[in-house]
Amino acid sequence: MGGINKRQIVYGGNFATLYDRAKQAKVKTLPFVSTQVVTLTDDEYALIDSSILSGNISLDTTSVYSGGVVAAKLSQAVGTAATTEISDSLGNVANIVSIRDSTTKDPIKYLDNEVFGLIQADVSATDGDAIGAAESENLQISFVYVATDNTLTLCPVTATIEFQVRKMFTDENLPVYEVESAGAGPDIVSPVGPVVKVAKYIVATAFVVNEVITLTTGGGAADGVATPSGDYASVTLGASANAFRDDNTVEVLENGVEQVKSTDFIWDSSTTGHFIIALDVGDTFTVKFAV
Repeated sequence: MGGINKRQIVYGGNFATLYDRAKQAKVKTLPFVSTQVVTLTDDEYALIDSSILSGNISLDTTSVYSGGVVAAKLSQAVGTAATTEISDSLGNVANIVSIRDSTTKDPIKYLDNEVFGLIQADVSATDGDAIGAAESENLQISFVYVATDNTLTLCPVTATIEFQVRKMFTDENLPVYEVESAGAGPDIVSPVGPVVKVAKYIVATAFVVNEVITLTTGGGAADGVATPSGDYASVTLGASANAFRDDNTVEVLENGVEQVKSTDFIWDSSTTGHFIIALDVGDTFTVKFAV
């Protein structure tokens, strides 16, 4: 016996028929998964292969692949960090996701701003493509923070992170049972800020210009010697020159005057660095850092 199907029922508004309404695309945020992990060393992006994240890619809302990972299509091949995004008609960015440290489960920060990921697909990708295997990646995640002008700005990350994804579903393919809030909310605890430590040094034997100093001992690469005190044994300048320069929790002073990082004081390793001037007997310098 025949009957009226959803293609024949007028719906109205933005949807001509009930069938069109059933095809409305909705983006759902999925929880963190322990296997969705990438390790980064001062990187602004990471490639994602099918061993990290399996499934298919949803690129747009015109030819919707239901159940795919939401990604914005790049104008070039994967392998270069980008701020490419895809947004709904209300201005909400669909391919932005949360990231966190895989061990501590804390948010990743850059210049005191929370870092997010943008899921992006290769320029050659089409809606519904399978996520590529290693050496044939067609998906990446670029790292951004929200700048003061409200723009998404690329930034480096040095950590092993977990990342969320968002998936696109047509209305008729939504889960039968769904937690509307997308899982547990933030921890209901007071945030704990970083602990600031201070390492102080008094020059006992002069340092020559550009002499590299081992901050955990106060010894120089040539003849310089400084007597350390305070938290010198655990001093750290960061994992890279860029990380040292951009981390506003690390501060270097010479005779009480703040030094311009990467200009007046140069990073050589996480525990070594040098001044571009000579240091005389009786001079002091200080390193402040957070842990």
